[in-house]
Amino acid sequence: MKRYIELLCLVMVSMLLQTSCLGSDDSSNTEYSSDTAIKTFSLSAVNRYVHTTSKSGKDSVYKKTLANPVVFTIDQYQHKIYNTDSLPVDCDMKHVLATITSVNSGTVVINYSTTTGSDSLMYYVSTDSIDFTKIKDLRVYSADGSGYRSYELTVNVHQVKSGQMVWQQMPAYYVPVDYQRIIWERNVFAAGLQQFIGAYNQEGYAYDSNRKLMVSSDWGNTWEEDLIDENAELLPSNNVAFAAWPFAANDSTDYQLMIGTSDLYGKACVVWRKISEHAYRSLPSFWVFLPVESYNKYYLPKMDNLNLVYYNGMPLAIGNDGNIYVSRDQGITWKTTSEYTLPSNIGTYNLTALADDEGYLWLVGKDTGEVWRGKIIE
Repeated sequence: MKRYIELLCLVMVSMLLQTSCLGSDDSSNTEYSSDTAIKTFSLSAVNRYVHTTSKSGKDSVYKKTLANPVVFTIDQYQHKIYNTDSLPVDCDMKHVLATITSVNSGTVVINYSTTTGSDSLMYYVSTDSIDFTKIKDLRVYSADGSGYRSYELTVNVHQVKSGQMVWQQMPAYYVPVDYQRIIWERNVFAAGLQQFIGAYNQEGYAYDSNRKLMVSSDWGNTWEEDLIDENAELLPSNNVAFAAWPFAANDSTDYQLMIGTSDLYGKACVVWRKISEHAYRSLPSFWVFLPVESYNKYYLPKMDNLNLVYYNGMPLAIGNDGNIYVSRDQGITWKTTSEYTLPSNIGTYNLTALADDEGYLWLVGKDTGEVWRGKIIE
């Protein structure tokens, strides 16, 4: 039961009771502090109403409790309480249990906004739910009733559903410039090679005029034919894309992935990988073909204008079919998900994709010039 108070009456009654209890016994003096503050603030129970869609397309909603603890900052100087990491958008903020403690036994009071603009004060009780959509401020009254301290309480909640890409259209001059790629491309063509494929750290790849796969370990100043452990005829001949990232299993090692299309290979893209070791006395690394096994229905379909981007800890493939394909096993299987999607109102699928160091995925329309910046909301 929520208990509303008239603060003035409360203070007067408490003072009278104190006087009555103390009586005239001078040997029992009780002192009450005029200093107080909010000491700790946390959310003890937050419900989420999660929407799901079954394989048949049927929508359903189920309730779950927010699992991750929410860390709040108490700024005693500015009298503000807030969370820096936003809560998921599907949290029920009208019925929340909170744990609040104060200094020197101060009384915590919640001030709700009313339609008339007046204050509506309510004692804080840990077992009573709080409507965070209507809180005006949070107060803590001193034990001696001489005053209170008010805190501006802000509970940040995501405005979009977590676990999905959020896109924003941007001016063209915001697109990050890949200066390393510019240097590599210049050196590739200066060496008389036909096509630059990609590079990571100081190791880069290109095709020569005979479609041999060449490698350079000195920023493209010198080149040699790379080692291939399979049939070189299945190397991608068109729509070639490349990405690489540190290989978690070993130090000084990169996991490199190359995809593309080949007239000699069915309806799927060809996928090649190389585990490139750079430590002293490391053995030479080979490119290995990753075939599509008969039981694997999650292959990367053939498409034009392929891009391969390492983003959020996974390789993403983007082509001209309007999908983003995610590989969680480093190139073996590729799936579309509800998390990774292109902008709903994008004007073209003829795109260039790249990722920056701040966690953003960038898309540039080759024929429209439009620029999109996206980020996954966790």
